[in-house]
Amino acid sequence: GNQTTPYRIKLVPSAIDLEEAVVVGYGVQKKASVVGAISQVRSEDLQMSSVPNLTNAIAGRVAGVITVMGSGKPGSDDSKIYIRGLGTSNSTDPLVLVDGIERDWKQIDPEDIETFSVLKDASATAVYGVRGANGVILITTKRGKVGKPNLNVSVQTAIQQPIRIPKYLDSYNYALLYNEALINDGYEPMYTENDLNHYKTGDSPYTHPNNDLYDDFVKDYSLQEMVNLNVNGGTDFMKYYISANILHQEGIYKDFSNIDYNTNTNYNRINLRSNLDFQITKSTTLGVDLTGRLEVRQQPNLDDDLFKKITRLPPNYNPYINPDGTLGGRSDESRLAPYALITQYGNRNRNKNVLEGVFKLKEQMDYVTKGLSVRAMAGLTSSIESRRDISTKPTLYYYDITGNYSLNRTYEAISISTGKGPGFRRVTLEAAVDYNRTFGNHAVTAMALYQQSQSYDQWNIPTGYQNYVGRATYGYKQRYLFEFNVGYNGSMQFDKDHRYGLFPALSLGWVASDESFLRDNSILPYLKIRGSYGEIGNDKIGDFKYLYEQVYKLAPNNQKYQWNWGESAPNTKDNRGYIEGQLGNDNVTWERAKKFNIGFDSKFFDNKLSITADYFYEKRNDILAIPYSIPLILGMNKPQGDQREDFQGLPPQNIGEIHNQGMDGEIAFNGKSKEFTYFIKANFTYAHNIIDRLDEEGKKYDWQKKEGKPLNTHMGYTYVGLFQMDDFVTDGAGNLALEGGFPVLKPGIPVPTMGVVYPGDCRYKDLNNDGIINDDDIGAICGTNIPEITYGITLGGSYKNFDINILLQGTQDAYVYYERDAVWEFTQQGKVMEHHLDRYNPRDPSSWETAGYPRLHSSDNANNHVKSSRWLYDRSYLRVKNIEIGYNLPKSVLNKLKMKKIRVYANGTNLWTYDHVMNWDPENGSADGSQYPQMRLWNIGLNLTF
Repeated sequence: GNQTTPYRIKLVPSAIDLEEAVVVGYGVQKKASVVGAISQVRSEDLQMSSVPNLTNAIAGRVAGVITVMGSGKPGSDDSKIYIRGLGTSNSTDPLVLVDGIERDWKQIDPEDIETFSVLKDASATAVYGVRGANGVILITTKRGKVGKPNLNVSVQTAIQQPIRIPKYLDSYNYALLYNEALINDGYEPMYTENDLNHYKTGDSPYTHPNNDLYDDFVKDYSLQEMVNLNVNGGTDFMKYYISANILHQEGIYKDFSNIDYNTNTNYNRINLRSNLDFQITKSTTLGVDLTGRLEVRQQPNLDDDLFKKITRLPPNYNPYINPDGTLGGRSDESRLAPYALITQYGNRNRNKNVLEGVFKLKEQMDYVTKGLSVRAMAGLTSSIESRRDISTKPTLYYYDITGNYSLNRTYEAISISTGKGPGFRRVTLEAAVDYNRTFGNHAVTAMALYQQSQSYDQWNIPTGYQNYVGRATYGYKQRYLFEFNVGYNGSMQFDKDHRYGLFPALSLGWVASDESFLRDNSILPYLKIRGSYGEIGNDKIGDFKYLYEQVYKLAPNNQKYQWNWGESAPNTKDNRGYIEGQLGNDNVTWERAKKFNIGFDSKFFDNKLSITADYFYEKRNDILAIPYSIPLILGMNKPQGDQREDFQGLPPQNIGEIHNQGMDGEIAFNGKSKEFTYFIKANFTYAHNIIDRLDEEGKKYDWQKKEGKPLNTHMGYTYVGLFQMDDFVTDGAGNLALEGGFPVLKPGIPVPTMGVVYPGDCRYKDLNNDGIINDDDIGAICGTNIPEITYGITLGGSYKNFDINILLQGTQDAYVYYERDAVWEFTQQGKVMEHHLDRYNPRDPSSWETAGYPRLHSSDNANNHVKSSRWLYDRSYLRVKNIEIGYNLPKSVLNKLKMKKIRVYANGTNLWTYDHVMNWDPENGSADGSQYPQMRLWNIGLNLTF
């Protein structure tokens, strides 16, 4: 009885937290059983960016996600999101669900987010049927837990700065180069030596101004302030999470005194959230989520044109304030002085109110059979906008270079107009039966779900979906995993005979590390191999809904009916009548994507190193496109452009085909040395697509076709350098020989048909070798505007109470096309930049061989200023996306203060960029440079938990 049996206990570190939950489509699964391609981002990582728009917080943090930063304008600074690249020529936007409901997610405060999951393959997205082909983002917000109340306060203040400002030349260099351009074009110079001297010395600022519009109207910095307060806790009966957050984001226009209205642009937002969970009985839970948001946008009346004017108007345009105190400007609003535009043209106010509610009821039916449950959900989203516009126009006098005044505009008194903006509402209903049970070594789950949603846009036009969803999973010893997902979905956008489709997906997983030959292996303690195949749809196939319906529209103004009714003619303001528009196509249906994915999850060296990688292939069929080849066969007119309204004959059809393939993955390493812990994590995405069929109009040559090339491939002329004197016929004195007053190219030199060329003008490749440069020589000149490779590298560590986190983010294989004010000289007599000093100067032989810019012209040049590889720039970059340094007060101090947490930190976003694009940020998407610039943030913050 006193004998004891010795036991030998061996503690093996867990390779993966088998109980960790992963949010999947219409449910939650244990991480160990997931076989789909799903990436997750921690809420803490999203908060480090300290940006008010959530789309700007995920760049570089998620494998498989490509982001392109947009404008930096307050309240309109969305990034474009692509999941695993491009698979269609139509909408590529992913489906985004917040707590199971489709919502506008961009303005959610990261402080409120619990999980951020990206569903990428067919296994993960098939349950969304006609809406899952572009990938799905699932966001869940925080909820309360049983315990005493925790009050969290977060306060942040940031300084915003433009990432990059173009380098413009002053009035002296502008006038000097403009005279040169005029001479190049055969005109007399505009500016005299006396004018040039005034510009150089600045002794006559009214007749010879030297305006720096960026410096005069754009601040060096502006402020951004964010405050978040939330409280969470609960009892066995009720758990709660309640939050409120406030954002104030200033624009970067300088402030000018105006007692009638604000002259800057700004954005204010208030978010309120209440997530409540009630344990009504031992088996019944009720969730009630209510969210409200108020957005207030304010901007100058012609705000959208302001940067266009700042980037175009020359430095010597005219004084903002004339010598006699009157307002300077011209009547032509396309060249309106920015000072008058900002201060005297009124402003616009836009208010948006959003109300969202979700009610969830769940019954755990173990009393029927263990593991059985039923749930239901009802969701409502409603938003409405209102506007209040102040309009006025000032008296303008033009003070010219000779010192004379001319009245160009008379005063228009202030008027105020109000009205309603676009409204929106959506109702979602959902009911499901779930089963989750383990029988020894066998784990079984199943789900059957019904969902319907209906939304109405600002014109009260409905869009609706009806979804029948099923899922079944089986796991043997948590080692062999099987999952089947299916969605049977219908969309109101299609004819009743083509409204529903079946979208199945099958996935398999094998936890190889549980096999005897790998078990108890410290080098490779965990390895899961998984694969999936399935079909998913995309019903975002055009700019218009209900393409199956015949369209009728008002006739053009030049097609009015002529009534011959004499004095009895009806009194009507518009007698145009209606004409037949785009033909209807009742066979229009969704795109169908066939997706294959194979990947693995692994851990090495006692779980210090983890690697996840996936290969994916997608074939997208039935892409909506206009059949341009048929009109040519039938002898119909060739449509101009690619817009469906340009051709009122044949309707769009599901005829396009594209395939997209690539890899994505993540590698992470964690280490510790005494009190110092550190980590490094990297993710990458490679996605390459090819257009297999687009039914293009007939092309003479393969290089003119988009088929066989990636989507959005840049098409234009291939630039091969500048024409030199040796390319032209010269006389005995070495001067250009003229024929009809124009220079003559030597035999064998291809002759451009776009316009007369001189030495220093752009030369292009003759693709078909016919001796002339024309439309036949337009072909693919470079890659696409969307990066094929993106990556992010995160490094961090902590020592005692200090921590640091650094995010590097970059892209490869993307090209941006710039034109007009962004790179060309004198667009509508507009600005010139520093790179124009490196031009080919016909009167300076030293520049002929080394010039980095073509010969200058005083207006747009038909030969030089066309789309060509000369104006394409590699938009690859490496960016220090985010750095955060923080300090947590020690527990000894917290105990004295009776607080749970005090953290102070400083972080910065978009701090430094290495790239090959001059003047503009590589993510700037405005071809003419007129976009509100992207912003850099310097932020300090304080977190308190009571």
